[in-house]
Amino acid sequence: MENTDIIAILALVLALLLMLRVYSLKKRVHELEGQLALRDSYGGAAGTAGNTRPPGIPTPLFVQNMEIAPDLERRLHLLLAEGKKIQAIKVIREARNLSLKDAKDYIDNMERGRFLN
Repeated sequence: MENTDIIAILALVLALLLMLRVYSLKKRVHELEGQLALRDSYGGAAGTAGNTRPPGIPTPLFVQNMEIAPDLERRLHLLLAEGKKIQAIKVIREARNLSLKDAKDYIDNMERGRFLN
């Protein structure tokens, strides 16, 4: 065999190994996206209708206590101070799995200085 034949065979083997690695990584990314979607699909308080929390994922403290986490509260205050009320509604809605009306009411009360817990 000539050197070019050996190089071509080695390149082909390397390409196959890389394709197998890419395939396994794509499979792992797909699994992780599924797990992330499952985690993000919940968010409501324990005991609420529609709570589809799998048994292996713990309920966050701000959902257990029905108080918002301090960093989330600071973020909401910052958004309100910047005049980004719609963004604040979106953030609290996603964090607590609230309806649009409940999230708006929460932010309205936060603006007035009354917090819903």
